[in-house]
Amino acid sequence: MRRQRAVLVPTLAALGSGIVVAQTRGTSFVEACAAAEGKYEVDTIHPDGKVDTAVFRLEAAVGSLGVAEGRAAFLELPGKLPALKYIGFGVTEAGLAADSQVVRDLSEFLYRAFQAIPDNDLSIINTDNCPSNGDLIESFVLASQWATVTDSAAFRAYLETKVHFHNTMVDRLTTHRKGDVLVPLTEPWPVKAIAIEDLHGVLDAARLRELPGVHVRTNEGEIATDHLLKFCLGNAVNSAMVYLLALSRQRTANQFQEFPVISEYLDALFTPDILPALCANGVAEQEARQLYTEWLARMKHPHFGLDNFWVSQNALLRLYVRLLVSVNTNIAHDESYRPSVFMAYATAIALRFLTPSQCDSKREIPTVFVGQMDPIQNGAPVFSLTEKTWAYDTGLTANLSTGKYEFDDGEGGRVARLLWRASQNVLGASQSSSHAFPSSARAESSSEVSSGVGVAVASVLSTVKGFDLTNDVYASFAADVAALYQRLVSGKQTAMETLSDVLRNHETSEYLGTKEEVA
Repeated sequence: MRRQRAVLVPTLAALGSGIVVAQTRGTSFVEACAAAEGKYEVDTIHPDGKVDTAVFRLEAAVGSLGVAEGRAAFLELPGKLPALKYIGFGVTEAGLAADSQVVRDLSEFLYRAFQAIPDNDLSIINTDNCPSNGDLIESFVLASQWATVTDSAAFRAYLETKVHFHNTMVDRLTTHRKGDVLVPLTEPWPVKAIAIEDLHGVLDAARLRELPGVHVRTNEGEIATDHLLKFCLGNAVNSAMVYLLALSRQRTANQFQEFPVISEYLDALFTPDILPALCANGVAEQEARQLYTEWLARMKHPHFGLDNFWVSQNALLRLYVRLLVSVNTNIAHDESYRPSVFMAYATAIALRFLTPSQCDSKREIPTVFVGQMDPIQNGAPVFSLTEKTWAYDTGLTANLSTGKYEFDDGEGGRVARLLWRASQNVLGASQSSSHAFPSSARAESSSEVSSGVGVAVASVLSTVKGFDLTNDVYASFAADVAALYQRLVSGKQTAMETLSDVLRNHETSEYLGTKEEVA
């Protein structure tokens, strides 16, 4: 996991710790370390384009836990490391599940530590941004066979007193070196690269706080604020723009600065929707504004930008945890709150990204669909006809020249097929009409088509946690989303043109605004 190699290992190495690495599955990284005589590299690229390469020497790379010999060597480590203190756990939320193989491996490792070094305080530090990740891992270990057999009372007592499952938040943007996916390529250390909760005072907080970007949280609830700022501010801003950028044939997120309309849109979204939700959850307004400014500055790094298509994955889930959760918070805390049209646009553009351009999915993978980017407009970059298709994730490709991209809706194909049917009705109505958008920029189509779009969008949004269509505020918001989505799939405007119209006319534009139209 790149974040573990680019954040946690440098942090522990700065404390003087020796590093031993085991790969949870696959063998590529440990084999590369062995070939490099026990070393691996991390590239940091600066805004001026300069690249610094740090080299980290490992005490050992024991192999892969997916290979019998590697797993056996891993389980022998507690008996060979009498000063063992930190255990980095680089497993994503998708890999965390009760009784998963990685949980079984960790549980048995801790049982071996209980036998070999029972007096050591061990800190489990996860580098994935699952909220309450330490608590979750602890619950899985306590439910494992090693902690539930008849004679496990002593081991459970050890887990509860000597093993500390720290909740963490990690935020250092990381991709990989061009041509070598095993070498992390990362931004300079941000102000907050990692926050570690330490309610029992087992970490060397004073030394850790001397390191750049490292924060130790010793009070209950502080780490929750770190996660809130990460998901509902930084990641929310990303999700608000990456679908727009991807559909506009922009490959990386840092290209947003080439479009002033996007910066105006993000500001217009932050003030009425994101900021009030953060404040309602106890974040100081000044802290939120400061982080927003810092995040935009990080996103503008001219030589480092995350792949928009890669960030766009799991769109519906990310739409909720990053953006719509703020809508839920604001509605719960402020009776007068109404989601802005910019929040509606952020939602609609994500649904536009999830809309296939053909009715069937890829035959070999029934949940993967093909989407179509917006047509190239005047002033847009000219793409070579030989522009290469690239894989932005396993089994998913994109091509800026053809405008085609593959995506998995993360919902088993249900959302993509629903939006396909709605979009085809809109396209049919648009093609049968020669009317252009009037000055108010409202799409002209039959009430039947509009109603069908409203039903489809409401059906998608109704599956989002907390989205209650019996509440007039949610119903009106769903209608706004439907109206904007209808415009985005009509073929009459690009997503960028629609955004420009919304910014210009948001105080006067009319949208599908009644509860009945999305019922």
